[in-house]
Amino acid sequence: MSTTLTSPQPQASAVPFVKQTRLIRANRQAVYDAWTQPEIIMKWWGPADAVCTAAELDVREGGATSLTIEVLPHAVRPPGMPRSFTVRGVYTEIVPGERLQFTMKASWNQGEPSLVTVILRDVNGGTELTILHEKISADKVSAYDAGWTQVFDKLVALFPA
Repeated sequence: MSTTLTSPQPQASAVPFVKQTRLIRANRQAVYDAWTQPEIIMKWWGPADAVCTAAELDVREGGATSLTIEVLPHAVRPPGMPRSFTVRGVYTEIVPGERLQFTMKASWNQGEPSLVTVILRDVNGGTELTILHEKISADKVSAYDAGWTQVFDKLVALFPA
């Protein structure tokens, strides 16, 4: 189950976003732990052909998050993306086992931080994971959409059916 939505573009005031939903074949606590425990997030965070080499997660409102990503040598990188980069942010809302919200900014991105909301819900067969990525520029919607698809593919693979 995967859905991608972007805001309508005809209105000048429309704000672009990416929203995706996936079924993870694990209980909600296991999926929450995958987002909040450094030793687990390092197994899946980052796009395809990249690995997370360091993770610092201070999982509390106002706590910082820092994830270092190394793009593998054979990988094709988007223009401007270095081989190694760090994604930093601050947790703005936490409801244990249900919801995480944090700002996110990659070290190579000069723009303002974006906002990511992760929502977990029990469903038959596992956990429904929905991500809403807001405060992104319109020219980056497709890149973030593709990136989240790759990240979620790696997360799903942690919990084989």
